Amino acid sequence: MDVTHVTSAPARSRIQTRTRLLDAATRLFADRGLHGVTSHEIARAAGVASGTFYLHFRDKTDVYRQIVFHAIEDLVRSVQQAVGAASGSVARQRARAEAIVAFAETNRDLIRIIFSTDTEAASVEADALTSLSTGLEARFRRERDEGAFPNDLDPVVCARAHVGMTAHLIDWWTQDPSRASREDVIETLVRMQFVGPRSPDQEQS
Repeated sequence: MDVTHVTSAPARSRIQTRTRLLDAATRLFADRGLHGVTSHEIARAAGVASGTFYLHFRDKTDVYRQIVFHAIEDLVRSVQQAVGAASGSVARQRARAEAIVAFAETNRDLIRIIFSTDTEAASVEADALTSLSTGLEARFRRERDEGAFPNDLDPVVCARAHVGMTAHLIDWWTQDPSRASREDVIETLVRMQFVGPRSPDQEQS
């Protein structure tokens, strides 16, 4: 968070402390998951007293949820900016895929958190996937109204399928990028966006 516009010293200090707690929690959650981390460990890693943690967050799940949904907001914003700068359906699909991959490359810790398999974080992960699916569902409904989405497919089901496949692929790839080339991942995401593993050329024919 930018604190340059904050004039009050106590307010700046509060923002800086919160940022340190979020940064420390992100590192710990990425390494050990929600289950393996305590609020006291987050405070210690941030260099603050344990009581200070509770001035900013209710508990460790609260900070975990805030990290996840802030990351989703950043991801969605990055994708929207990339798509907005592209012209044409195929270019937009590729821009969307490239933005997802670029975000994953730059934020590997966040990807591990967002798509964690930690059972204690299951409700947060479910809410995160629902949030992503809801946005994609809205896009599919708009495309169906415009005649660019198959009438015989349910936007809700397709949105869930796309988000699930994308999440699994990105999580799998970021764990070990040597498993597949960056371009292979992007191309796969592009094909998936055309409602199945069809190529853009096939879609245009």
